[in-house]
Amino acid sequence: MGEKIVIYVAGNPDGYPLEYYDPAAECYQGVIPQLLRKFSAGSDYEVLYYSPDGGDQREHLAQNLQVDLLSGYREGEVLPDHREEVVIFSTVYEGQRQNYCLCLTQAAPPELKGDLEAFFQAVPQEEISGILMEQSASQPRDLTGFYLTIGGLALGAALLACALILAVRRYRKRLRNAERMVKTDEVTGLGNYDYLLHQYQKRINAHNRVLYSLVYFYVDLDSLRRSGGNGEADQFLNYCGRLLENCTAGADILARVSDRGFVLLKYSSNEDTLQEELRPLFEQVHGYSQTYGKSFEVNLSAGVCQLKQEDQNLKDLIFSAAQGAREAWRNKEDLVLCTSQMRQKLAEERNLQNSLDGALAQHEFELYLQFYVDAHNFQIMGGEALSRWKHPQKGVLSPDVFIPMLERTGVIYKLDYYCLEESCRFLDELMEKGIDRFFVSCNFSRDTFAAEDFVRRCKQIIEPHRFPRELLIFELTESVSEKHAAQIRQNMLALKDYGVRIALDDFGEGFSSFHDLQQYPVDGLKLDKGLVTSISTKPGMAILRAMVQVGHELGLTILAEGVESEEQVKALQAIYCDVIQGFRFHRPIPAQVAQEMILHRMSR
Repeated sequence: MGEKIVIYVAGNPDGYPLEYYDPAAECYQGVIPQLLRKFSAGSDYEVLYYSPDGGDQREHLAQNLQVDLLSGYREGEVLPDHREEVVIFSTVYEGQRQNYCLCLTQAAPPELKGDLEAFFQAVPQEEISGILMEQSASQPRDLTGFYLTIGGLALGAALLACALILAVRRYRKRLRNAERMVKTDEVTGLGNYDYLLHQYQKRINAHNRVLYSLVYFYVDLDSLRRSGGNGEADQFLNYCGRLLENCTAGADILARVSDRGFVLLKYSSNEDTLQEELRPLFEQVHGYSQTYGKSFEVNLSAGVCQLKQEDQNLKDLIFSAAQGAREAWRNKEDLVLCTSQMRQKLAEERNLQNSLDGALAQHEFELYLQFYVDAHNFQIMGGEALSRWKHPQKGVLSPDVFIPMLERTGVIYKLDYYCLEESCRFLDELMEKGIDRFFVSCNFSRDTFAAEDFVRRCKQIIEPHRFPRELLIFELTESVSEKHAAQIRQNMLALKDYGVRIALDDFGEGFSSFHDLQQYPVDGLKLDKGLVTSISTKPGMAILRAMVQVGHELGLTILAEGVESEEQVKALQAIYCDVIQGFRFHRPIPAQVAQEMILHRMSR
């Protein structure tokens, strides 16, 4: 037998006992996989299953012609473009005879169908029932469950039915527990977004929709984590969860839908009544620090959207209410009612978000740089990569318009990687013109930096470029949630091995700063602008001096941002700060203008 032909299969991860994915064994199990393994062992084919990657990937893989076979279907279930079917075996299900099939995609070799049909016709029914008995007697790991009776088999139907009933009972209990875990927020024990969506679709309809209001509660978790750490943040989240449960009646739905947000679907269409019902909650939140002896303040703000008959998209409702909550937080208010005008404005912002991919493809985002200078001789050393959106209809948009929107909607990573690509191209252009000492720092959101594929994607972007890797600095904001810490540290180490330098941004803004120095392998610290502003006070000067001293003892470069006055410059020089950035020296400028200045000032 020569080299085998590889056949790729997309299986049903939830089809126990016929076919299911076993995460412990990291492979597919069940009747169909065992039969395919036997087929592979005795033929010119090597059959390989694709990993389900968290869900049923069959149609996605088939549409992209990434697989030869689709498995775990009943005859007639597949889409019209997958017409070729091979019957594996027949069963009786709820009194009806059904055929279970493999479906060939357009990528399958022409001779595969005949070879499969010949193999399955030769498999004894007793062998199939034996495999089925083994699966039914074992502990099911991941299944959707169904009663299955094999028709016309030699083994006793009663024994098989008993085994299957026991398996299904075990499954149903495990399934309930699994569903509860999947739909539960691990910090508060409340339902999560999946739970909310399920309940929304189940309980809210065209008849009762206008009787509900959606309330989004925003927790200023960044400030809380900086002030008290992750433990204090989790305590306050649990406290908020309990308070919200007390506000929840029988027809209401409550869930924690994001890191910073709770949603309460309240059976109340009267805004005045709703505000009165929520008043005690805000009073208790305001008294949290005093009641529990905390040294920091906490904030909880709400946005309210009264549902209309046409409001069916839950994500749009949450988006509108969340923006109302953030506006309440910015204005130091407890609650903001989302008016029709506000929702119209948010819809326009949503349109802006939807145009992001096209804007990136058309290079509507322009690279800007704000220079860093040597703190002692004020020579340009490097620059921070920033972005401006040159929108074809709205004109030039500043970062404070689009960055918060991209962060809220979870697509900031697209701009992060785009900015990295532009920065690499900029450094290459400088190299071609003989400048090999200018560095560029790129900011990355916490979620982007914590992604498992972050290092791979960064290397993919950097690899084609020729500039020395140490000229690239990755800035990570200080406030990092504990659940991301291990992955971020791993990513940092991999990038440092690759030659990229790492800096902690906004250093000193919270109590966790020095803990971060022990945890993360960084090359530099970027002092928070608020600390620089307070340098004129005796306590502020003392704190900054201590931070610079500790940083230098650890061999780190110290950068100060937000420098705007001569007084601040002299104070930073006095404590031996290394690098300065701020309007006192340079404002952000387009990359092309920046390049001309660099060539003029740094070329020999």
